[in-house]
Amino acid sequence: MRVETKRMLLGRSFLAAWLIACFSIAAGQTYPSLKKALTCGTFISLLDGSLKSQMVSFAIPVAAVLPWSDSFLQEYKSGFLKAAFPRTNRRLYVEGKVFSVMASGFLVWIFAISTILLVNFVIFYPMEIKGSFPKEQFLELLMKALRMGLIGSILSTFGGICGTLWNSAYMAYGIPFVSYYFGIILHDRYFKDQIWFYPVEWILADGNWGTDKAGLWLFLLLFLLVLMGIFGGVLNGKVEEI
Repeated sequence: MRVETKRMLLGRSFLAAWLIACFSIAAGQTYPSLKKALTCGTFISLLDGSLKSQMVSFAIPVAAVLPWSDSFLQEYKSGFLKAAFPRTNRRLYVEGKVFSVMASGFLVWIFAISTILLVNFVIFYPMEIKGSFPKEQFLELLMKALRMGLIGSILSTFGGICGTLWNSAYMAYGIPFVSYYFGIILHDRYFKDQIWFYPVEWILADGNWGTDKAGLWLFLLLFLLVLMGIFGGVLNGKVEEI
């Protein structure tokens, strides 16, 4: 599992996805005038506003599935697995693959948000009016970042399922992207009161999800666990054929 995750993190696809995520966040920020002192917490509010932007919404499924969702297909089609399985426990391989695919979508967005937050801090914090650190604003941003990471994990795992079932990298990339935007279109045009299939709401959590948004966290975690279980079952079936 550790080796699989290391391979994912050091791959070119992860770097490309991280750059896409960083660019979308930076482009989605509304930058203030620098002619006067900035309000306290501007470096946080810039990033917080970007997470609500269309630029970031467009990039979420792209960056989530790009790093590792099609990795099993690459290993399967290249013949790597036939050579590796005589020396590798198949159950451990499946567990490592499910975990690394899940982690790829989570980490790419956590790393990107952390990077832009650091850049904002270095550039804008010295220009802010001195005051107490905005702890509540920072905590709210942290919660949004974690939810974005979970959404990335859901999309990357879903991409792995689709790619494995249809034996196609195009399906691994395309179906999560289409499904993500299909949920947005359904909400915006037909079901405005239904928030459970609206990905933007999963990030913003503006609706009534219960105390401390517990309902939303439970929904995202259960959704991810179900997809991980399905992905593991699909991979087991494919591995048995090798």
